[in-house]
Amino acid sequence: MCGIAGAFWYAGGVADPLLLARQLNALRRRGPDSAGLWCDGPVALGHRRLAIQDLSPAGHQPLPNEDHSVHVVVNGEIYNWRELRGRLATSGHRFRGSADSEVLPHLWEAHGVAMLESLRGMFALGLYDSVLQTLMLARDRVGKKPLYYHDNGRRVVFASELKALMLDPSVPRDVDPKSVAEMLAFQYVPSPGSIWRGVCKLSAAHRLICDANGAREERYWDLPLDIDRELPERDSVSRLRTLLEESVRLRMDADVPLGAFLSGGLDSSAVVALMARESAAPIRTFSVGLEGGNLADLVHARAVSRHLGTEHHEVIVQPKALDLLPKLVWGMDEPFSDASMIPTYHVAEVAREHVVVALSGDGGDEVFGGYSTYAKARRYAWPDRVPIALRRLALGPAAVVGMNRGWGRWLRRIGIEVADRHLELMSRFEPAELAGVMTPDLGRAVNGHDPFAVPRALYDRARCKLGSVPALLALDAQTFLTDDILVKVDRMSMLNSLEVRAPLLDQRVVEHAARMPFSLKLRGDVTKWALRESVRSLLPPSILERGKQGFGLPLERWFGSGLEAFGREILLDARCRARGWIDPRAVERLLRGDGVRRGRKAQQVFALCCLELWAQTWVDRPRESLDEPISGPLDIHPAAAVKVLA
Repeated sequence: MCGIAGAFWYAGGVADPLLLARQLNALRRRGPDSAGLWCDGPVALGHRRLAIQDLSPAGHQPLPNEDHSVHVVVNGEIYNWRELRGRLATSGHRFRGSADSEVLPHLWEAHGVAMLESLRGMFALGLYDSVLQTLMLARDRVGKKPLYYHDNGRRVVFASELKALMLDPSVPRDVDPKSVAEMLAFQYVPSPGSIWRGVCKLSAAHRLICDANGAREERYWDLPLDIDRELPERDSVSRLRTLLEESVRLRMDADVPLGAFLSGGLDSSAVVALMARESAAPIRTFSVGLEGGNLADLVHARAVSRHLGTEHHEVIVQPKALDLLPKLVWGMDEPFSDASMIPTYHVAEVAREHVVVALSGDGGDEVFGGYSTYAKARRYAWPDRVPIALRRLALGPAAVVGMNRGWGRWLRRIGIEVADRHLELMSRFEPAELAGVMTPDLGRAVNGHDPFAVPRALYDRARCKLGSVPALLALDAQTFLTDDILVKVDRMSMLNSLEVRAPLLDQRVVEHAARMPFSLKLRGDVTKWALRESVRSLLPPSILERGKQGFGLPLERWFGSGLEAFGREILLDARCRARGWIDPRAVERLLRGDGVRRGRKAQQVFALCCLELWAQTWVDRPRESLDEPISGPLDIHPAAAVKVLA
């Protein structure tokens, strides 16, 4: 795993290698092993390396082709590199080492922009062709690896993380109020925008081509929306097992120590079970538990470890770990309030003490239908057959009973569309709540902007092909998975210089699962049915029969009576008031808990606090300080503490 950065003056200009060197230093946690920089007139490409394949200098980047007319920097891994290298060598291409990334400049020579279609892996890359004077940026199909860029009309600059990109004085530091509203709605800033106006995230499965005509984005892959109803059920499950075995085998290719995250759930257990079949030595596994939370995950993880004979390690995260929050807020780059970033950081931290690469079960819920929201959506199926105009009549009784509690909440949701109902369930602040918490100034700045509009359009496109409930999986795969789950895992692992690989998100696995009938994903009350059946012979019944378990922090228990004090300290001080984003009267109402469920109240307070801590870290400090976290805790809690168990 690595970090990349670069610049290309496509309308005349000379790249600054000194600026790029400073940007690479900001990415040193992503690549602690070495740094490389290539600069030639209008273009500069830089790379920080975490050595995984070919640990020799031959694997250092930027990597050229034979005549040095093409150079590439890449963050990620190309899993089918051996197959691609064999084909290229047969065609006469020569290689200097055995790094997976070295196939990329030669693939460009052979196929141009179409090279991306042959790649199986996770990647964000920058490639420059000196003959064509063309820069290509590209990101993998589901967005495992990040890439930010800014185009000022003459020059494109890019980097793996904002903390590097924002060191460039030409990149604007103007907070986009619409992104603030979207973060409060979803707990993350959705692609392709960013928290800074004028700075974009390159979307998953997209490439950006930049030449004398300027920069333009193109999609090179799309999630299949056609269902294969001809393949027999047994054959579909068997095919899935074969693809999973291949995916895991490819991701175990490394020249450094390798292990796996093991939560005790189906997804990570399936990955570890498949790894165990491929390895003669015990697999190293790593689990995290939350003090004050449900420790059943650790119990199940231990059971899987015993069943598979792994070398198991655990970390127990204590409430005082919230003191780490300022560092994690900085590490996330953009405002982000998924509290599971805290245990994710700690399990990555303990894993890095033993391995350099860890496989994970990320993506199983979105690919195979694991979230309880899908079953909830199906329970609304019978009223959804009624025309929406008639269903909206339920809003009257809902208002009488109370729209945010019990039957009133159920009646209110009858009166809205499937996508809006799902988005509300996935949100931190529903539209009415969001309007109530923003200041009038922020409200005017985002007037007319609907955070649900883009995901609603993605859902409508999928619904036409898949149906109302199955389309929710496609929606989550293109939003929550890409902009929350994968971002969280990337940033928290990279803070620890650990590479994480996700076999369940292999291109062929995703495509096969997408074409499965929905009945093979959610069958009765059984989620991820096909995945369970594909690994039934490998896991104990206690794991196969276990339902979905959330990985969120027990915030309400962790905060306890200190929730109000925590919120007041962060949200009602002079800095937050002067910022003019959050209405102090709304904060007071929220802290009192007026009409808000306890768990939801904790999530909302946490979201607002993360937003303000982000602003203190990224807005209030000078640009040259952004490549370092705030030093020490912000006097919120005593020193951070975690207990590590062998």
